[in-house]
Amino acid sequence: MSSNLPGKSTSSGKRHSRDVFHSYLVNGADFLGPLDMPVLKPTLSWPRKLVAFSDAMNKAWDDFDCTVHFFEDDFRIEPFWSNPRKYLPKLSKFDSVIGPDYSVCYDFPIPLKEWNAYRNQALSYWLQRSGVRVIPNVRCDPDKPDAYLAGIPKHSTIAIGARACIKRRRDRDSFVKSVDAAVLYLEPNNVVWYGSEAYGVADHVRSLGVDFRSYLSKGRGNLREHSNG
Repeated sequence: MSSNLPGKSTSSGKRHSRDVFHSYLVNGADFLGPLDMPVLKPTLSWPRKLVAFSDAMNKAWDDFDCTVHFFEDDFRIEPFWSNPRKYLPKLSKFDSVIGPDYSVCYDFPIPLKEWNAYRNQALSYWLQRSGVRVIPNVRCDPDKPDAYLAGIPKHSTIAIGARACIKRRRDRDSFVKSVDAAVLYLEPNNVVWYGSEAYGVADHVRSLGVDFRSYLSKGRGNLREHSNG
């Protein structure tokens, strides 16, 4: 475990005076891998239906028999990163929450990908520590699975978001490689798949015999009829 994570004790025994990196999110965590990712607990949970974070936090939303997801544009997630405590009371009412999904696109600079991967996992850890049932969300650099997936539990339910990842051929190829690497590394019991299955992007996961359920990206009752498991 590294001694120089933001907010953790340095060699002088002091802490940063301003917690600009939100180190409180990982207080008490164990860390794994070259990126010092906080370790998450496994869960075995099938969402009955999904709702986007931005919709769920609307004052008018009062259906809590569903799972909140963050498969949205990054700017819609930013308010949660900026002030997670503000949203915890309502998030705690839902059946479960899929971990945040800051982008780690293949063409991003490496430091940005690593920072976003860390933020996804730090927020997931904090939610778990706060008593929320969290389904780990998986984003992976296929060339560095030991870095991006460290701390994600094996033999657990995991979530994979296919939103906005498959329209362009290069994006699609990168996405499929990352999904295959993640499933091989984590050996999940269950896969919650959000979004499109076009171009056969989920075929390999399905072929492995893993319990698999696919959810449409719109609507309150969004479990696809052809899901297995």
